[in-house]
Amino acid sequence: MDERQNNPVDDVDFEWLEQVIRAAGKIALRHFRHVTPESKPDNTPVTVADRQIEESLRDALGRKFPEDGLVGEEMKTHPGRSGRVWVIDPIDGTAAYAGGLPVWGISVGILQDWQSVAGVFYMPLIDEFYLCDGQVALLNGDPIQVDTSGYGDANSFLCITAEAHRDYCIDFVGKARAFGSMAAHICYVARGTAVAALVGRVALWDIAGALPLLRLAGGDMGCLSGHPLDLATMTDVGKLPEPLLAGAPWALSYFRERITERRSLA
Repeated sequence: MDERQNNPVDDVDFEWLEQVIRAAGKIALRHFRHVTPESKPDNTPVTVADRQIEESLRDALGRKFPEDGLVGEEMKTHPGRSGRVWVIDPIDGTAAYAGGLPVWGISVGILQDWQSVAGVFYMPLIDEFYLCDGQVALLNGDPIQVDTSGYGDANSFLCITAEAHRDYCIDFVGKARAFGSMAAHICYVARGTAVAALVGRVALWDIAGALPLLRLAGGDMGCLSGHPLDLATMTDVGKLPEPLLAGAPWALSYFRERITERRSLA
């Protein structure tokens, strides 16, 4: 019997993982403000740093856990045989990174049988290390928690996508901000800085590192329509066909009543 069925990350040394991801952060910093992005077939940007970081992480994880699967944004999927999968976004927020802006980071999520169990998101430029080891949700070693106020006011802020002004009608008395990194947006919700995040239509690697952190901090993520999030379906469809919303339970209900897709109004 595989012990991971009871404790899926028991064999993961998170101090080792932090060292590996911080080393990848040094690659990102070495190239920061010295890269010219290329356009991928889907018109999203990629840089030499994205490719070098993913290669570095795949090499380290593949040697340490040869039976595990690997899914990354820039390279082919390695299915593995253990039922556990590491999901890598070498730079979440590549457009911000390539533009010399500060909000971007390295995301690594761990799935067991396509259930989110642990994850890390590291922002090298400002040295913020978010960690969920399956037991606790931490920012630089300190526990974090979602906003539990139960309401939004003029001082609250909602994280949004960069295209939100075109794609959604948002009825909210507070502020709306787009920082350029979906993982960062989810982490801001997890630590209680943002009341919620309209994540949009994303791929698995956009959310896999931050999702377990959000859940252990008291929040959750689901479709804007109210349908539950099923990570297994994201391996087949690429980006989800409908947008996601992240927040504390009260915030999910609150914003589902206040955010509408413009296409649904047409």
